[in-house]
Amino acid sequence: MQLVTAIEMQKIDDYTIETIGMPQDVLIERAALSVIDVIGAGNFNLDNVLVLAGLGHNGADGVAIARLLYAQGINVSLQFVGNISRAKDSVLRQLHIIENYGLTRSEKSDFNEATLIIDAIFGVGLNNVLPEGLQKMIKAANHIEKPVIAVDIPTGVDATTGDVRGAALKAHTTVTFGYNKLGLTQHTGGYLSGHVVTKDIGLLLPPDFEFSLT
Repeated sequence: MQLVTAIEMQKIDDYTIETIGMPQDVLIERAALSVIDVIGAGNFNLDNVLVLAGLGHNGADGVAIARLLYAQGINVSLQFVGNISRAKDSVLRQLHIIENYGLTRSEKSDFNEATLIIDAIFGVGLNNVLPEGLQKMIKAANHIEKPVIAVDIPTGVDATTGDVRGAALKAHTTVTFGYNKLGLTQHTGGYLSGHVVTKDIGLLLPPDFEFSLT
């Protein structure tokens, strides 16, 4: 099995987007579709799906997932974690699309009402301890024990070491993109990631790339 660190994954992303010229929005759409595939193949209750989206590229994936679910007639709530004014352009583009679809984001959601939670708050780029408020929210969600599908990596798990950055959302399933992340196989990270599914979304390796771990 080929494993990558957070830095190695960033190199692959950058090469695919900046050198190959693959539009970021195409990768976001493919990532979202791969999560939809996993949801469809699983025995999940879709009566009330809650998508938790961050302000970075992982959050953009989450918004696209919410749109695809909504387009299928599934009852979905989209809640941003953080101030939307600080969101990356990729998130704002996806937000503009879902608004045209007619899906409005929720200001606050009740974890107790959710039958499935999509975790798209932080991806492999997490490099610091989570804010205290977010830690409290994650601990509350873990306490309720709703099934969670993590997008790329569970929020709070270090993609390289598997360590927890203050708190981490426990996933039933993690859909990771391109290559499995080292942190998803290590100690706590391996436990918190649940069943890991690796999906090809069109990422390409740089010509001189060598896997440090297999």
